[in-house]
Amino acid sequence: CVALSIRVVLISSARPSTSLLKREAKAGKLLPRLWRTIGDCCKLTAMFWNILLAYCVTFVLGNKTDDRIPFFHGHVFENSPPGSKVNGLSIPVKRVDPQRWCAKSGMHLKLLGDRSEDFHVFAHHKRGHILLKTSSRLDREEHAEYFLSLALCCQSCASTERVVAEVASIKVDVLDTNDHEPAFQHADVKITLDDATALKSVVYTVKAEDTDSGKNAELIYYALPKNGSFYVVPKTGDILLVDSILGLEQPIKFSVFARDHGWPARTSQNMDVEISPRQWPALLPQLDSGLSRKSRSVPEPVPITVSEDASIGSVIMNLHPVRFQSASFELIQPDSDNSPITVSRDSGDLVISRRLDRETQPLVEITVKVQDKRGECAWTNPLISTVPLHGSFLTFAIRCI
Repeated sequence: CVALSIRVVLISSARPSTSLLKREAKAGKLLPRLWRTIGDCCKLTAMFWNILLAYCVTFVLGNKTDDRIPFFHGHVFENSPPGSKVNGLSIPVKRVDPQRWCAKSGMHLKLLGDRSEDFHVFAHHKRGHILLKTSSRLDREEHAEYFLSLALCCQSCASTERVVAEVASIKVDVLDTNDHEPAFQHADVKITLDDATALKSVVYTVKAEDTDSGKNAELIYYALPKNGSFYVVPKTGDILLVDSILGLEQPIKFSVFARDHGWPARTSQNMDVEISPRQWPALLPQLDSGLSRKSRSVPEPVPITVSEDASIGSVIMNLHPVRFQSASFELIQPDSDNSPITVSRDSGDLVISRRLDRETQPLVEITVKVQDKRGECAWTNPLISTVPLHGSFLTFAIRCI
């Protein structure tokens, strides 16, 4: 800009001689020089208007920025006693600029907004700041945030009509305290569970709710008294089967609790859980039929499903009661050295003798001989074929899962 101005001044102040103009006119150089001078003047004029326009825009926007209502943010814990100070909130009086609105009379302040009556405002004259205090106990679950406006009155704030300006915008957060305990959504539960259920299966999921927030609402679950058959996953509330319940007849009872991560921690009321193992159906004594003692039809295998995670020594099922008053049981096929399932000679329990593996042996088929110790054979049904030795054969197809 400076260079252009100097150039224009030099051109306008330097007056060429008449002889020079005549020589340039003859040479045809006078007209281009005139056009260059006019172009420089136009550029200078455009630059002047650009500077003037930029100044005007800056002046207008600067006034709007100054007129923006300042925003302030604070917080207070719920259940704090009335008169508790709103933390983090301090409004300098100079930001309010009371002299601008009330030059001749004193300044009076008023809060506007939804539920503004829960707070009262006062000016700390020694520090030159405006503060807020609670006028009642606050409940975060009922009202978690307050959006308020600070209004200025010149003589008094007896009514809203006396407000001359809203000089500040205020947000107050009500912070949570651990004042609620977890509660389960459902009542006590009773479950009937197949005793051949695979280990690590989720048999039920408990769920509790906490109306607090943050850490105060994060829950963990646990069971009392502890038992070796079921485990409650702390984070999810899933009830897992962790040990075999084959052969168990009595229900397993325990209570589940939920506890939050607040301070101090709060624990829910107990939810009672009762899980009753369901035994393999006792079909053998019920399937009575009129088959002849001398029938040699091959019996159909009795299907049984067992988890591969079942522990060694677990009882799969019991062959009693039978119609024999005194019976003995014997594993016929395969022999006991090659079978993962054995049978107790006197009780008739089918017992897991070694670890099951579904990948290598998904199906185990065994044949059990039932012998009447008194030499009589009185049990006949479609699953049993009577043989001349006064005994019966049972065939089982045991599937690993």
